[in-house]
Amino acid sequence: ILTGESRVDASLHTPDPRNLWGDIRDLLVAQDEPFGSLSIYAQYEVMRIASRQVKVVLDGQGADELLGGYIAYQIPYLIGLLREGRLASFLGELSGTLRHHRGFFQAAAGQERIRKKRQSLFKGRFEPVSRYAGSLNAVLKNELLATNLPVMLHWEDRNSMAFSIEARVPFLDYLLVEYTASLPLSQKIRAGITKYVLRSAVRGLVPDTIRCRKDKMGFITPEEVWMKTVLSPFIPELLASPRFASRPYWDADVVRREYEDYLAGKTIYSPEFWRIVCTELWLQEFFDKRYS
Repeated sequence: ILTGESRVDASLHTPDPRNLWGDIRDLLVAQDEPFGSLSIYAQYEVMRIASRQVKVVLDGQGADELLGGYIAYQIPYLIGLLREGRLASFLGELSGTLRHHRGFFQAAAGQERIRKKRQSLFKGRFEPVSRYAGSLNAVLKNELLATNLPVMLHWEDRNSMAFSIEARVPFLDYLLVEYTASLPLSQKIRAGITKYVLRSAVRGLVPDTIRCRKDKMGFITPEEVWMKTVLSPFIPELLASPRFASRPYWDADVVRREYEDYLAGKTIYSPEFWRIVCTELWLQEFFDKRYS
């Protein structure tokens, strides 16, 4: 949309997943820990390509956490309105949320059911982190300082530094952070519209096809497709190894069976598959190699 609506000199690149299995060791060393999705690989590739022409890049990290940009933030916002007894405001906001984001919440409910089912992959009990408990202000503060933004900044810093690039995040200028923290919540979410104050501020500067876009898409990759196609020749061998079976974190037999069912089209994908594979590769790189 941006390139179609502006005079941006765009440089388009599609990561080749056939290179991922060869790059994964270097990427794990750069990240220093397992990472939750293959979008990290896409960002790694962006930094690799950018390093051929520039040494400094700008990134928009922080805007969502400061201005209520993630659609799921509407849940604590709505609950807060109810707790404050603001029924009319609650009904108006709920109407806007359902009008713009009904599909998101339906998909999220389906993903939550799959996530609960996939708990059988793991040994022991892991208490889920509740990112959206409490008031919206408390949630945004927690996202900014603990649960979400620090993780993404870690990924970006490690990926950019791997190619000697400085990544700057102008939304996290402390003056802007302090100012946005002082804004009323109605300036962040209004009638289901996220980042309301920012959208209003750039009216006439940013094309409405971008400014008024209601859906929320992260820095995504076709992870589900890659796990079923170009990565599928490598993963079964990994899951069948004695080392994988010896780990205390997962039930290797259940993991293999669920992955085989996924390849056969008997069940749907969930991120736990990649996260287990990535953790096993990390264990091999940082522990098995060093202590064997």
